[in-house]
Amino acid sequence: MNTPLAQVAIAEITHLLTTDFDSQNLLSIITERTRRAFGATWCVLVLKSVDAPGIELVCESTDSSFEPPRDLVHRVPVALSALNGSVVMIDDFDIASPRWAAFAESATLHGLGGCRVFPLRLAQATLGSLAVFTVDPWTSRERSNSYGQSMADLAAIALSLRGIDNRTEAATVAAQQILLSRSTIELAAGMIAELDDIDIGSAMGTMAAAAKAQGMSLTQYARKMVEDPGFR
Repeated sequence: MNTPLAQVAIAEITHLLTTDFDSQNLLSIITERTRRAFGATWCVLVLKSVDAPGIELVCESTDSSFEPPRDLVHRVPVALSALNGSVVMIDDFDIASPRWAAFAESATLHGLGGCRVFPLRLAQATLGSLAVFTVDPWTSRERSNSYGQSMADLAAIALSLRGIDNRTEAATVAAQQILLSRSTIELAAGMIAELDDIDIGSAMGTMAAAAKAQGMSLTQYARKMVEDPGFR
């Protein structure tokens, strides 16, 4: 699904993540843009409860003619995805597998046709899920799972970011560390080129192979090399 709506939505959210955004507002935008890009009738974003087991509805977006059955939010598969990080795919509620039979029957009574549930994952943790419901079967038109997961991932990133000052400082520190690492790598490559009488490109290749053989990162190997030219 490479529609203009999807492209614009991802660009918009990515830009907002670089600003001093309001988390609740950004999650609402993600939910609304996801529903629109999928041509869905209902989209909800839920988060794992902090003080007790279960999930809580944080944002939802519906088209004007739909009355959302919010009881569905707290049942599998929405809760399952939010709690264990699984992607749930039900193409057609009319022919759902036995595993989802009760959920599908209830969804069908409310005029829904299919759904996808994408987990909000950050590193090894699951923060919640983004559930998208359609009135038609999910596969009746082009709908990209990768787009849905991308929006869920952006929501997880939004939840992980702190205030703009802290983020700017962290980004500056990271950039400085990368530049320092690069300088060290280039210095070590220059030393190898001089010692072995080879060009810089070949020296880089030699250093990369040596670092891999010793189970080290290129930066770690370069630092050792600079500290002790005989390290090799």
